[in-house]
Amino acid sequence: MTLEITTFDYSQLNAPISEFLQKKERNMREIVGKAYTDLGRELKEAQNVLASHNKYSGVFEKWYTALGFRRDAVYRMIHRFDVIANCEDMGQQELLEDLPVSLTYEIAAPSAESTEPKRRAKKAVLSGEVKTLKDYRELVKRLEQAEARAHKAEADYETVRDTLESIDEQPLRVEYVYV
Repeated sequence: MTLEITTFDYSQLNAPISEFLQKKERNMREIVGKAYTDLGRELKEAQNVLASHNKYSGVFEKWYTALGFRRDAVYRMIHRFDVIANCEDMGQQELLEDLPVSLTYEIAAPSAESTEPKRRAKKAVLSGEVKTLKDYRELVKRLEQAEARAHKAEADYETVRDTLESIDEQPLRVEYVYV
């Protein structure tokens, strides 16, 4: 069963209750973000230590599996930790930890910069412009569509240019009509 995260409509509440619940949401996001960052750090450190000893090849996977972790979850947490740890700006680290974990997983994935639209969307997340996974995916889609339109326009231009060049290369035939 997949749980879809939606945005809660705080406007249905009176101001004090709305503010109270928004603060609780921020606090919980901070707790969860920090926990996933800490888990990623611990997994990364264990992976590094085991990788430095050839005689322990394969032990890392056996170890995290015994703890109940799945491979994809482990590597999402490690990639997420790497993105956060490699931020030079503490404000950006805090921003990432406060974002939904699903969004930080998405921008930390190895494929997160595989295309120009994904690079630009990731940059929008890191600058604080995009704050939800839904908004990120919509931005990637819009950027991919714009890129496809640009490529089509470029291909159309090339076709027209090639046609015009071939017309220019043909000798000009002039016929005289005498009256």
